[in-house]
Amino acid sequence: MGRFNNGCDASVLVASSGGNQAEKDNPDNLSLAGDGFDTVIKAKAALDAVPQCRNKVSCADILALATRDVVNLAGGPSYTVELGRFDGLVSRSSDVNGRLPQPGFNLNQLNSLFAANGLTQTDMIALS
Repeated sequence: MGRFNNGCDASVLVASSGGNQAEKDNPDNLSLAGDGFDTVIKAKAALDAVPQCRNKVSCADILALATRDVVNLAGGPSYTVELGRFDGLVSRSSDVNGRLPQPGFNLNQLNSLFAANGLTQTDMIALS
């Protein structure tokens, strides 16, 4: 998703427009829950409705905070989240092609894909 393509910039939330098909509309991302996108967008709108918060919290930060909270609610550890990410402004479906793990990948293929993105097998396990 966003991490493999452009970093953790929430570019997968950017909508398709005009002649551009966005990442979230690539067939490899169609399994992503649309209501998850809506929830983040609503949270961002609620924050931006408060004048002193407007344009201070990114969708990428909201995703990072939500992930931390879900991990904790599921019995995992709580941890500090560094804030200050910027949301991606560019999202292209073509950036997804061949960059996401496929359901039929074996361990060697997964290791290679993650390594090509600067991640170790330990990183892959933690993200799975």
